Amino acid sequence: MKRYLLSALLLLSIPAFLAAQSRGSYFFENSLLRSKLNAAFAPQTRYISVPILGSTSIDLASNVGLGNFLFPYHNKTYTFLNDNIRADTFFSKLPDKDPYVTARIETDLLGGGMPVGENGYATVSLSVVGSGNVVLPTDLLRFAKLGRTADTHQWDMEGLQGQIYRYASLAAGYSYDLGSLVEGLRVGGRVHLLIGLSAAQLDLDRISVRMDEDLFSIRLDGTGRLSGYEYLLRDDFKWESLTKRKIALGDLGLRGIGTAIDLGVEYRLPLGGFFESVNLSASVNDLGFLWFNRKIKDLSYDGSFAFTGFEDLDRGGLSGLIDGVIDDMKNLARPEVSEGRSLFQTLSPSIYAGADLPFNVYAFRMHAGLLYYRTLGRNNLMASYGLSPFEWLNLGVNWTFLGPAGRFGFYAEFIPYKYVGLFFGMERAGFRRNSDHLALRNFTDSFSFGVNVLL
Repeated sequence: MKRYLLSALLLLSIPAFLAAQSRGSYFFENSLLRSKLNAAFAPQTRYISVPILGSTSIDLASNVGLGNFLFPYHNKTYTFLNDNIRADTFFSKLPDKDPYVTARIETDLLGGGMPVGENGYATVSLSVVGSGNVVLPTDLLRFAKLGRTADTHQWDMEGLQGQIYRYASLAAGYSYDLGSLVEGLRVGGRVHLLIGLSAAQLDLDRISVRMDEDLFSIRLDGTGRLSGYEYLLRDDFKWESLTKRKIALGDLGLRGIGTAIDLGVEYRLPLGGFFESVNLSASVNDLGFLWFNRKIKDLSYDGSFAFTGFEDLDRGGLSGLIDGVIDDMKNLARPEVSEGRSLFQTLSPSIYAGADLPFNVYAFRMHAGLLYYRTLGRNNLMASYGLSPFEWLNLGVNWTFLGPAGRFGFYAEFIPYKYVGLFFGMERAGFRRNSDHLALRNFTDSFSFGVNVLL
């Protein structure tokens, strides 16, 4: 029992300086929650997730970082807008594709799993998921840097997009060993009932800016939809209030419904010699949709603003004219709002395909694996090595060498036969950070942890 406690204390201390990610659990046969990655996988014990702490995962990805917008000059650091930073220097740091940021957060509120019959394993879970992405057109950044030049008076920009949605998922899964039909074959599936909590979409088709000597004009054309974010449309709303906003019961209302399925397969091909077998597996998760049909607000941007200079200073004075210009700009940014139609949102599915070779060195259980996965709309390829020095302890490292950014990962899991099981893992790209731990280059960060009661 003492060694269990010491191991648990060690694992709990590591998150203080590491971010975590559970994809590192994919090739550990006794890992508790790897069935979330592949529905065919089955844990080797009964478990109940500790409410809210059972499993939490965070995935972040972006093709830009602070280093794309901050530049050193004469021992000082300036933003790309500063005149000391050359335009070509800034443009050379921009990615080939439009800058984007994507994120996904999932938290299990309740969950558990247990063997069913001789060859089956069943799981249930209730979780809350939030997902979103923002795409910023490169031309918008070029306009911010260049403004009006001798050659360019007119800027036409398109592609500013953003979306976010939250939902609750009640899921039931089942994994079954088909070894009686095909030796080494196991299949699984999971069905999700989805409850839509909130959604927001914005798509600015065109932003036109004209800058002449006696004219400055802007035109916006675009659409959007909201459900569950009506407070953004209030006249007294301030963006800084988001950091102080608390979740109200009204924010958790039922605004839509949907469904999704997960499918998985695993095949173990026995080998003679040093390697016991080659284990092949594949899965697809979150094949489904959400249909929001309550409290939908349609947004429409179809307006323009023009400024030709300050005239008639006797009317209200200069301050009054400035206030009028500011009000006109606010009106341009404020969309026309109408009662909307239903909002159909497809989920972003994740795909996994892996191959691993388990082997023993003395009394140590090890594996070497290769995992392809597609999440957040990006393709990745990860090499993994795992070590189980004891049946109740898993340790692994991995390196993702193909994807938005090369990144290092670590995984650890304390899983005794009973009492409490702990796990955490991480993937991190762009280890160069500022004092606020913000990435200086493009990054892909993932963090997950969980606490479960083992029966």
